[in-house]
Amino acid sequence: MAAVSTRDVPDHGIDEDRIADLKLILSETKLRLMQQLLASPTGALSSPELGARNEITESTIRDHLSDLRSREPQIVTTLEPSESPVPNGIPRTYFAVTEYGIDLLKQVGLYEQIGLLYDLYSAADLELQDPESHPVTLEDIESYEHRPTPDWF
Repeated sequence: MAAVSTRDVPDHGIDEDRIADLKLILSETKLRLMQQLLASPTGALSSPELGARNEITESTIRDHLSDLRSREPQIVTTLEPSESPVPNGIPRTYFAVTEYGIDLLKQVGLYEQIGLLYDLYSAADLELQDPESHPVTLEDIESYEHRPTPDWF
């Protein structure tokens, strides 16, 4: 049997980059982080806030979010507070799911439960990981008046 050349394979309009992005967001941890970002009141959370919602380290959280930021177009982006200098202990980087990331979640049917997650996290008693090492509390971070919100949220 003769080998089939790629020239002989019809183009079915498959967007291989989008398929790769869909596979990436379907990783349990990345999916959970994206949903947590969207289930927050501001649509953007810092790594300490995400750490309070997960049993993985802030470093691991940042690694997962870096994977999502490295895609083109970005699935997750970073935002900075609207005022400088930022008080000691308040995060300087916040993460938000992009419009493209929201589209991906909708495509796989995992966007609709964001409202339920919002209610869950609003009722949860969250605490920073290793609170003794932070000069501020989770409440200080959450109530910081200059924290960013994505304009598409």
